[in-house]
Amino acid sequence: MLRKSNTAEPRDLGDQFALLVSGVVDYGIFMLDPTGVIVTWNEGAQRIKGYAAGEIIGRHFSVFYPAEEVRNRKPDWELEVARREGRYEEEGWRVRKDGTRFWANVIITALRDESGRLRGFGKVTRDLTERRAEEIQRNLDREKEALQLRAHAERMAELERTKTHFLNLASHELRGPLTVVRGYNSMLADGSIPADQIPAISRLLEIKLAQMDRLIEQMLDTARLEHDALDPPEEIFNLGSVVQEQIDVFRPLSEGRRLLLDGGELEVLAKGDRLRIATIVANLLDSALKYSPDSGDVQIRVGVRDSQAFISVRDTGLGIAPEHLPRLFTRFGRLPTNENATIPGTGLGLYLCKEIAIRHGGDVTVVSVPGAGSEFTLTLPACK
Repeated sequence: MLRKSNTAEPRDLGDQFALLVSGVVDYGIFMLDPTGVIVTWNEGAQRIKGYAAGEIIGRHFSVFYPAEEVRNRKPDWELEVARREGRYEEEGWRVRKDGTRFWANVIITALRDESGRLRGFGKVTRDLTERRAEEIQRNLDREKEALQLRAHAERMAELERTKTHFLNLASHELRGPLTVVRGYNSMLADGSIPADQIPAISRLLEIKLAQMDRLIEQMLDTARLEHDALDPPEEIFNLGSVVQEQIDVFRPLSEGRRLLLDGGELEVLAKGDRLRIATIVANLLDSALKYSPDSGDVQIRVGVRDSQAFISVRDTGLGIAPEHLPRLFTRFGRLPTNENATIPGTGLGLYLCKEIAIRHGGDVTVVSVPGAGSEFTLTLPACK
């Protein structure tokens, strides 16, 4: 009596395996002959590469490679590696029937019979384009996050340096005028100043108090700029009136020099923060007076040119060398010259002028000749 076997015949197993391979849709699985010609094709290969079995069987598998790799005989090299080592694996670009590229994981396995003779190759391909795109995006996100962290760290370090600079600046620039004010106040208290000298002393103290006030305002405005807190209101005002007000403030501090205004009678309208624009004018007048210490009038013009309202302030003072011009509008950008070393200042005034003007849609520029003075010009969009 024959006993029924619980296992299928070898032929049946082979047929079942072939059926399994043909039905796999996530992997392209096919065979090559020893020269690289395609001899089998499954449903996954058709889905990934776009060829039907009748279109691709009998063609060399190099059809799946970019043209530059075919010219370099890369497909043949891969078969040689698989023949020599038994297996080849890589990830790289492959080409679909429609010419589009996809990122593939490829495994080529040498197939040998019992005698060791090479019968062909098995090739398994998996489309990893979506996964690679996700990995690239994750890497880009990580790089972006790392850049943001580095930028934040650098900004924190810069803020710490700025804070230290502020403290040093305040202690240095405030100490001078405070010492003068304290000294004269003590002399006034003990009656050692003659009565006829008190008006002159009063004017001197007013100058020193104005220096301290401008220093404090510059430092506060710089701190606001650091935190993007300067949002100009939408106010329309006459630039000529702003300039005249600042001239009236600075005339007692001009030590006999004339502040001459041309165009102040015109109505030149601009939009923005009137107080901040007044700060720019004050800084430009202060700079003109400080850097023309010996003599000379300060010429101020107000007008409209090419749809731009402008205020220009010209002095006949020290002037600025061309190589020093880029430093003018930087924070703490004092010029490194012997003439400037004894002139008090924070290095913040022109920096603030530039930043405030830009936030109003304008700019501050300068034309200067060493030894012949400088002309600073504020431009703003004009209002009709």
